[in-house]
Amino acid sequence: MKHTIYAIILMTILASCEPVRDDEFGLSGEAPKPVLEITALDGNTFVVKDKTSGGFQRLWSFPGGMPANSTAETDTIFYPKKGSYTISLFVSQSDGSGTGSAVKKVEVAENAAQNCTDKMALLTGDCFPQGKCWTFTREAGAVKVGPKYDDFSWYTAPAGGLQDAQYDDGFCFTFDGLVYQNKNNGASVNPWDGYKAIPLDPGVSSFVFSEGTGTGGKDQIIIPDEQFMGVWDADNVMDVIQLTETQLVVRTRLRAANGVPAAEGWFELTFVRK
Repeated sequence: MKHTIYAIILMTILASCEPVRDDEFGLSGEAPKPVLEITALDGNTFVVKDKTSGGFQRLWSFPGGMPANSTAETDTIFYPKKGSYTISLFVSQSDGSGTGSAVKKVEVAENAAQNCTDKMALLTGDCFPQGKCWTFTREAGAVKVGPKYDDFSWYTAPAGGLQDAQYDDGFCFTFDGLVYQNKNNGASVNPWDGYKAIPLDPGVSSFVFSEGTGTGGKDQIIIPDEQFMGVWDADNVMDVIQLTETQLVVRTRLRAANGVPAAEGWFELTFVRK
């Protein structure tokens, strides 16, 4: 008798847990194909725009470009090397119909040319072979964080407020070969692990100085996705706010550990000549 009662109870629970069908809510069953617009600024730089209706979440993929991923509605992508590249856009619909995708190809005919302009000279130490290194200022405001591009209300570092493992870092640019190197003395502060300094070898990579392609026509410094300048959770595409012989100020998005820029949040980082 006891087993019979248990069986009845189990059948009742299973019946109450029967899956709900999507069509009971009148879903369309198939997400619409995203609409993307691509405009060439020059042979190596493109502006992409998501013109999809009804989307609430997006992800761009730009293999071979800088940046390689983005969640912005409009973004600027730089391809330093010639070749054929695929741009992909994934958009999730707010009506619950799912995520649609669309792709387009762009052609880059030539490698990007980099000349020793006045600005490039300031960044790299007059384009001399030894290059030029930058480090965090010890004055207040070395790191500022806020929700928007020009709003840094979340946090401003006080004078001397960073860790020793941050003040000993050098972020170096060499014109010959367009070489970028994060000389971190073997350790960097990990924002995803309690801001502890952990062993890290960022290696040597490249950079691009792109004039006029940033927010409001600002110049940009672009380094590979796996690299960073200043703080590890800063995006690799940086708007140049100020560049002089002795000071470099950049703004860039916060990004997650997987390299994708956050939906909200910006850094302003201030460096001085090392």
